[in-house]
Amino acid sequence: MMKNEKDNLDELFSHFEGQWDTDHPDLGHQERFLNRLDGKKKQRFPFKLAAPVAAAVAILMGLLIVFNPMQNKNMALNKMSPQAKETQIYFSSIIEKELTKVEKENSPETKKIVQDALNHMQLLEADYNRLTLELQEKGENKKILHAMITNLQVRIAFLEKVLVQIENIKKIKESHHENNII
Repeated sequence: MMKNEKDNLDELFSHFEGQWDTDHPDLGHQERFLNRLDGKKKQRFPFKLAAPVAAAVAILMGLLIVFNPMQNKNMALNKMSPQAKETQIYFSSIIEKELTKVEKENSPETKKIVQDALNHMQLLEADYNRLTLELQEKGENKKILHAMITNLQVRIAFLEKVLVQIENIKKIKESHHENNII
């Protein structure tokens, strides 16, 4: 049984090959981290982020209550700790917002990239659903929660890259259009 779990994890992580964050932390990161552990951290609150995050969480909570999503996801959320639920809701709201932006950018010039992005998102969603089922079966454990959070982070990063590519396509089109006018 342990071999099967290892194979499942290897298969899961093979989907993310080449997408891992391998950058080194900024200079002074270790010192700031150690200061935080010692409790010497300056208390700063990012007020610029508080309102949008609170609004997104409130809207998402309202939508969850009104539309009552699939029973499986509710069961999985019920098995999560409050912190895990909050994290999942936060990331999901960001994903929805970014996905809406991508879908709005659907035009003849960007149709292929938008469709490819939506297909890729479906694959990531299917992986997430498998993790949700595993969470229901085995209960909350760090490996499953880490894989779920990684999946959500990968989706956000992917959508951001797609939006950058779409923006580049628009700039090329505008540049080409400006050159043809002159």
